[in-house]
Amino acid sequence: MAHLVVGWELGHGMGHIMPLRMLAEVLLEKGHQLTFIVRDVSAAQRALEGLDVVWLQTPQVTYRPWEMTRTDCYSQLLGNIGFRDPEKLMSTVTGWRSLLSALQPDAALLEFAPSAMIACYMERIPFALQGNGFFCPPAEEEPFGVISNKLSEKHRRHQDVMLLDSINTVIGDSRPALEHVSELYRLSCLNVLTSFRELDHFCRDNDDIFRGAWVPSIPISPRWPKGEGKRIFAYLTARPGVDKVLAMLSRTGLPTLVYCPGVEGKFRAPFENQKCRFLDRLVDIKKLAEQSSLGVFHGNHSSTAMFMLSGTPTMQIPLYMEQLMFARRIKAMGAGEIATLDQPQRVAAGINAIMSSPGYGESARRFADQYRDYDQNCAIRQAAADLEVALGLSA
Repeated sequence: MAHLVVGWELGHGMGHIMPLRMLAEVLLEKGHQLTFIVRDVSAAQRALEGLDVVWLQTPQVTYRPWEMTRTDCYSQLLGNIGFRDPEKLMSTVTGWRSLLSALQPDAALLEFAPSAMIACYMERIPFALQGNGFFCPPAEEEPFGVISNKLSEKHRRHQDVMLLDSINTVIGDSRPALEHVSELYRLSCLNVLTSFRELDHFCRDNDDIFRGAWVPSIPISPRWPKGEGKRIFAYLTARPGVDKVLAMLSRTGLPTLVYCPGVEGKFRAPFENQKCRFLDRLVDIKKLAEQSSLGVFHGNHSSTAMFMLSGTPTMQIPLYMEQLMFARRIKAMGAGEIATLDQPQRVAAGINAIMSSPGYGESARRFADQYRDYDQNCAIRQAAADLEVALGLSA
């Protein structure tokens, strides 16, 4: 039996930890011992319920909002949240090293956990990465992690150098210095990419293996409002501007289901009617995708992937750069449109275009046809087997 640390350091939401849980279930069946080290303990308590695992809190990455700049490349992204400051980076890496030293794992599986990657390198612990394309950027030296084309090549390389200097300062004399930031990602023994190549944020064209999107089964079927017409499902976030989208959806006159945590009680009243109903909790996303004519999302990777697998187009309203990158992939495939919350007229125009033009659905169905034989459970079991080989695990 091997002992595996499963780490999640950055990002928010169940989308980070649920795929880890799904792989963990198979690894536990194989007889391995797992210790989770997670960013969000409340999410862990819900997501890991029923699993025979120990879970601990990650060392916290600290940064101040006014220190953040634009995010046009991956080095800039990590620099924005404190990794460019050797003192801050040292604190989180030291925290990870302390945990790893106490736990003495045989290997680690990491999801968006760059401090843990450095700690594993320093502690000589083999590690693999898991996540969608954004959290496992291509380990190419030039160019590395381009998020937008608004940053000049010179400035991007400068960001790489500043981050590399910080990382190497933390590594010190414990191990050989890295020659480029991308080398940190090349240290990974395996990338478990939980996406599809066509949906990859970085549009990589290398030999990386994509394992498809992993979404847990929820045994609750959707109950649609009565009425004729195309059905709409919206998964939104309660934040300024979302009320305009909710008002728009409530006026369509089409059967509509909305899941929007944070918009509850009296705040729902202006938008609820016979055709527009709010969900109190998530239901079976696969059935929602199959029964809907349109999905409305904030660039949610897993939910959108399920809609694509069902041949259902989507309207994307991204909130962050990661979501915008993903939304652009959907639009480039002709399976959806993009607008932001501060563009309510463009949101309405996008929804009208998708609902009135068959081309969007045809594009989504081409994707669905290509992956009609995709089996999530087989993909997870194959990933577990590949992980054992790559990390040298023995049950």
